[in-house]
Order: sequence, then C-alpha cells, then structure tokens
Amino acid sequence: MKKLTALLIDDDKNFCKTFCSLAEQSFELTVAHSGKDGLAKLKREQPQVVLLDLKLGRGMNGLEVLKRICASYPDLPVIMITDFADVPTAVQAMKIGAFYYISKSPNIQGLKLIIERELERINWKKLFQERQREGEMPCIAESPAMQQLLDQLRQIADSDATILLEGESGVGKEVCARQIHRFSKRANKPFVTVNCSTLSPQLFESEFFGHERGAFTDAHAQKKGKLEIANTGTIFLDEIAELPAESQAKILRAIEEKQFERLGGTVTTEVDVRVITATNKKLSELVKKNVFREDLFYRLSVIRIVIPPLRQRPEDIPALTRLFLQHYSREMNRQQPEISPRAIEKLKSYFWPGNVRELKNMIERLIAFHQPGAPIREPDIVLADHPSELQYPQHLLQMSYDQAKIWLMNDFRRIYFSNALERNRGNISATANELGINRSAFHKMLKELALNIDKE
Repeated sequence: MKKLTALLIDDDKNFCKTFCSLAEQSFELTVAHSGKDGLAKLKREQPQVVLLDLKLGRGMNGLEVLKRICASYPDLPVIMITDFADVPTAVQAMKIGAFYYISKSPNIQGLKLIIERELERINWKKLFQERQREGEMPCIAESPAMQQLLDQLRQIADSDATILLEGESGVGKEVCARQIHRFSKRANKPFVTVNCSTLSPQLFESEFFGHERGAFTDAHAQKKGKLEIANTGTIFLDEIAELPAESQAKILRAIEEKQFERLGGTVTTEVDVRVITATNKKLSELVKKNVFREDLFYRLSVIRIVIPPLRQRPEDIPALTRLFLQHYSREMNRQQPEISPRAIEKLKSYFWPGNVRELKNMIERLIAFHQPGAPIREPDIVLADHPSELQYPQHLLQMSYDQAKIWLMNDFRRIYFSNALERNRGNISATANELGINRSAFHKMLKELALNIDKE
C-alpha cells in the first residue's frame, strides 16, 4: 500500500531528527519547527495527516495551530503529540477537532509504532470512504479482534504465499480477501473471484482455465479463464471445500508450476497470481475423509487466517449497522434513519448465527418496511427471542470445554442483563439495585459484555 504523507510540526529538532530516521520506512514525512512554518508547508505539501506538538516554543502554540488547521482543512486528521503532564490540554485539543492524541515518550521507537497504528487507522478510514463511494463493502475494524486481524492481513499482504481464510458462513471472508489485495503490492492489479460451489467439474475448469474453440459442445469461441484474467493480480477461490475432486489435481499443478493449459488446448500459459482461498468447513477433516487432496490442502494453507464470528466482536456492530443503513437508504432512495442506542444494544446482544450477512439482510428488510424519516427504536428490531439449540453445537464443539462454558455464561449474562436493563429503561443504577449487584461491579460486567446502555 502506498505510504501516507505526514507533516510533523514540532520545535524539538532532536526529536524530529530521531523520529524521521525511524519513521522513513513507514510514511513520507515533512518537518516544520514552528506553527507559521507548519501552516505554510501544510498549504504547499497537502499531507494526508498532521502530527502536531502541543507546546511549540515560539509564535503560535499547538492549540492555535490546531484551530487554524481545523478551520481551513476540516477533513484533515490531526494527531496531537503531548507530554504526559499535558493530558487535560490534549483533551481540549480533541474537542477542538484533533483526531487523536499521543503522549510523547522517551521511547521514540515505541512512539513511532503507536503513530503508525493511528496512521493506519486514518488510511483505513479513507479507504473505507472510497469503498463506500464505489459500492464495495469495506472492512469494519472497531473491535480488538478485527483490529488484530487487520494487523495480520497487513503483515502478510506483500508475501506471495497462499492464504486460506477460515470462518463461519457470512463472516466476511471475501471482504478480508479484498483487504489483503488492497494492502498488497498487487493492489492496482486485477482481483478475480471464483465460487467453487456453483459449477460442475467441466464448467468449473472452463471458468477457471478458459477453453479453446471446440473444447466441448457449446465452446463456439476461445475464452480466457479467471486464472488468466487474474494474471499479475489476486485470484480468490471461495468455498474451496466444494472444489470438484476431478479438478483438484489441475488446480494444484497450476499453483505449483504457475502455468496451465486452456480446456481443449495444448499451449502452456504462464501466470503470476496471488492465490487466496476461503472455506466455512474444516479442510483437515475433509482430507481425513479423502474428500480433499492432502497435497492441495498444504499448498493452499501456507498461511491460515481465522475470521472471528460477529458474536465475538460486538464492537463492530454499530459501524456495520450504520454502514448498511446508509447503503440501503441510498439504494431505496430514502432518508437515512437515526437509530437509538438501545436499538444498537439489542443488535449487539444477539447471537448472529448468520454473522455479518444476517445483519446486512436484517437491515435491508428493516429499511424496506420502516416508515421513512422515523427513527429506529429498540422495538423496531425484530430478532429471534434466543438462538435455537440447533445453532449452538457447530460453534461450541470447536471450542475447548472451558471456552464453551465461558461463552455460554457470557451469552446468558448478555440476555439476562439486557432484559433487566430494558425493564429499568436503561438505568444502570436501578438495574444493579434490582439484581442485587454492586453498581461498580455491574458497570464493569456491562463493559466486558459490550452492553453499556445510556438512558434514552
């Protein structure tokens, strides 16, 4: 991915020199040692982010510079760099419009890593907005689990090793595959998807490898396959567990030798592609049953990434919900409705057996039947009363006994506390008193379960 351009405004020349030497591999940096110089370079260089010291030695201080930047460039992210003693002032800066603040640490290497993380978040938010404009699903990462996953995707992006994405149906495996492609050096090259579950063996090979004229009855002309179309880019094989047995050896050869022949052809074509596959099944179990080739399994799973189900990352639900509300409101030419905090909490407490896909479908249905212009309240959210017993085993049997017990207890607490909060109209103190739980302890439990509810 192309490096972000950043402007560092700080009067400490030694800090700037050390920081620049450490950060040059991560982003393109321009330095200014005063507010006046910083504003001039900002206008000239047009950076994507500003790193601003709160206490500049002469002329304008950091807050004055921040006010001018926010007035002239309201969409430009500004990260404040502050001493530990300046936290109250840093909070004031956040109110003015700073994107984030970071304490200036003697450990400049550690500080660089923190700033890199914030710059990555900024770059991701810009990419998020671009994907929204293009109508493509962005990768939401508000939860620690998804932030960790994004870190993994970024780390492996420039490797050409094959990647196997594992996860339940609907978790967003294709979204993650596209994110890897965007992070990679192949980002400007083709990204081609193939669904392995929808075609017969012959049609699959025609679709994947292409065919020559006369290769089969309806082959009236030569056709390029998806593999050839993806050359220099990334090919994503979804539902790889459904790959026809007759095609597995040919896929293995194409990946290992980086060459193939079209169906009905004799000319060998070389290709350079990054291969990403995905499945909601355990391929290792299919190997044991002789349904999936062992050598192909190992070839495809050089890197294995597990995508967590939506129920394990409830912090992502508010952003996903608003994204889908915006998408379907535009699609149906309706005003985007507001959604209440308690409605969001109801969504966060649900099991989501169908994961992100189920949430997306639910929001589409909600927009279709909701009164235009009216806010979405908690009663408008119609979900199953509780996950059916049939939805538990597939997920829980993949866990250890202790993990499953913890998960079930947390699931019970979410439902139990949500109902109690609803009875008390979201009042945490009243709910804690009713349940006989210390308020501080109850508040901590709600935070752990992502069930903090403000009174509406």
